[in-house]
Amino acid sequence: MPTILGKRCPQCRTENFSTLHHKPWPFKIPGVQYFTCSDCRQDFFYITPCSILINKRVSERVTPPNTLLVRIKGHQEQFAKIEDISMEGIGFSYDLDLQKFADEKFTIDLYNCKQGTFLKNLPVQIVSSRVTVQEFSGKRTSILRSGARFGHLNRTQKKILKNVVDGFNKKRM
Repeated sequence: MPTILGKRCPQCRTENFSTLHHKPWPFKIPGVQYFTCSDCRQDFFYITPCSILINKRVSERVTPPNTLLVRIKGHQEQFAKIEDISMEGIGFSYDLDLQKFADEKFTIDLYNCKQGTFLKNLPVQIVSSRVTVQEFSGKRTSILRSGARFGHLNRTQKKILKNVVDGFNKKRM
C-alpha cells in the first residue's frame, strides 16, 4: 500500500485533491481525512503525517510481455504498451502527442504480436491518467500513462481475457 509523507496524493504526488464524500465502510475512522486526487483520480486517506493510497482492485494485476499491445483508435491509430492487466482493467502508456481522447469511454483492441491473435472492441473507461516527459533519441516526448476499467464485456470477451490474464500469471510463478 503506497504511503507518502504529507497531505499529497501517494500515486502522483500532487496536492490537487478534493474531499471524498463516499467513504469506504472499513475506513470510517474518526480523525481520518479522505480525498480523491483531481489529477489521477486515486482515492487516499490522510492520518497525520502520512497519506495512504486506497487500492480498490479486487483481482491481481499481472505484467504481460512486450508482445501484448493495446491498439487505440482515434485521430491516428496507435499501439500502446501495456503496463499491467487484470480482469477489471488495464494500465497502458502511449505517446500523448499522437493521440488525444475526446471521451473517457471508448473501445480498445488487444494484440498478441507473438501469436498473431487479437481481442477486439473491449469497452474501457479511463479512471486515472498521468503525464510524464521522456527523452527518446534526443527528442522530448509526452507519455500518458492511463488506467482504465473494462466496461460491460460479453461472455466470449470475459473468457478470452481470463485466459490471457491467467496465462501471464502462470508464467510469472
